Amino acid sequence: MSSVSDNQITQKIADAHNIVDSLFSKYGNNPYMLERTYNYICQQLPNQLEVVFKTHEQRVSRIEELTMEQQAFITEFIAKNQYFYIPTTEIFYHYDGKHYRIFNEDDILHQILTLITKDRQLMCWKQRTKVYIMKRIKENNLLKSVPESYTIQNVLSVLHPTIFATRTEAKYFLTIIGDNIFKKNTHLIHFMHSNAKHFIRELNALCQGFLGTNLCQTIKHKYHEHSYQHSRILKINDIIKNEAIWKPLLMTWALDILCVACHYSMRFDCSDDFLLHTNDEPLCQSVFYLNRNEPSIIVDHFISEYLQKNQRHTSRANRVILNEESPQIVYANADEIDTKNITGQITWKNMQYLWKYFLESKNLPAILFQQALKTIFTQKLAEHYRPEIDSFMGIFSKHLPAIQKFISFWEDTITIQDDDIEHDFEIDELSILFKLWCENQGETVSSFSHSQLLDLIDYFYPNIEIDQDKYIYKIHCSLWDKQMDVQTVMETFLENNIRTNMDENTRISIYDAYRFYCQNCPRSKQSLVVSKSYFEKCVYARFADYIL
Repeated sequence: MSSVSDNQITQKIADAHNIVDSLFSKYGNNPYMLERTYNYICQQLPNQLEVVFKTHEQRVSRIEELTMEQQAFITEFIAKNQYFYIPTTEIFYHYDGKHYRIFNEDDILHQILTLITKDRQLMCWKQRTKVYIMKRIKENNLLKSVPESYTIQNVLSVLHPTIFATRTEAKYFLTIIGDNIFKKNTHLIHFMHSNAKHFIRELNALCQGFLGTNLCQTIKHKYHEHSYQHSRILKINDIIKNEAIWKPLLMTWALDILCVACHYSMRFDCSDDFLLHTNDEPLCQSVFYLNRNEPSIIVDHFISEYLQKNQRHTSRANRVILNEESPQIVYANADEIDTKNITGQITWKNMQYLWKYFLESKNLPAILFQQALKTIFTQKLAEHYRPEIDSFMGIFSKHLPAIQKFISFWEDTITIQDDDIEHDFEIDELSILFKLWCENQGETVSSFSHSQLLDLIDYFYPNIEIDQDKYIYKIHCSLWDKQMDVQTVMETFLENNIRTNMDENTRISIYDAYRFYCQNCPRSKQSLVVSKSYFEKCVYARFADYIL
């Protein structure tokens, strides 16, 4: 024993002696009390202390046994049941080795108490054990869970190839999401196409509900003078515009996606470090495009890829001239462009469209404001720019003939209709009509994707009403009178039915009417068949009395 303990024992012995002496002094003149004091100290007290000692030893042994049993029970329960907790939302979660899901606290408590009751060893410590387990679960933060390979691969299959073109892009996206959840590198800016805005907003709302935090602090869809040094570019598939595709995926797998995102952020430390671990150099070049290039250099890339310069002046008939009445270029002889003998002219408006086309091909946002962009262009192409006509002379682009061809088609065949009659076309229908126009003009057919046609119409004709990136309202095309086609076929159909049934009050189903139209429409050979929804709209407007 230490000297301190010895002193304490000596002091306790001395205090006990003093008390015994004081008792004998107090009852020294009282034989009865003197005898009782003697018997208690010498006979009863040793026996009582022995009982107390044994009871204490048994109690300590029992506590040690229960403690060991409790620890074993808690360890086994935690190992077999992966429960997690988020303090900010006060929500419990369970992971079954494949998927994460919200779990009710009462169900966890019921499971704990049921197992304790079944085991019987900890019945006397049932409530205490329950409290300890719940405390351990609450210390088990969901954000730090480690998902199994099955979960990771399932999440990657959800994101790729539907939403991201490669698995590496999907992993990079997950790491960015994880960084945002952990609030890492908040100075970075991750640009994603504006088409992804609704997708990110929905995922962020789910993250707030599950984890009580945001995941989109660094994700931007527009450029607002952000630092190029801190800018990153992340591509995403065009299918992201279709909510019907991605929303069911989020509703089913969002929690798994968020947990895998957190895991990747911890595993790779941050999204930039993740790229260092990949061998995907094309992805790195795409992501760091703004980081590695100044605006002036990016404009140089555009000029190199999209423009061709030619100072030679040829005959007047082959020159590109400016159309003063419309904001586009006109090719005098556009049937065949001879790039060696042409003197080009590109208006500033067309140059802006080419620049927009270039940015989209690189998945870049509008990184320069219009005035700053024009300053750089006029400086780099100073010998070609003519401010009096706001055009660049001696320059042409291989992309413009096709664009001009579509503009010519629009100007020749499309008129704006402001009457009450339903005039609308689908983008795919315009694409077919454009192809037909090219063939009628003896022109080489230029192919545009759905999104390219939308961009062309939106840019050159901003007042046109477009709905759902599919329908164009209040226009009429001289190549196809949709309403007249429907009306002609319907009149024939009604005459046939009246003649067959000998009853002018005969009613027909819209389904049978549309089938008859598809089989007898005047332009079926050219795939110009109106959609069922447009057909129904026209029929109900003019022939409602004959429809069941």
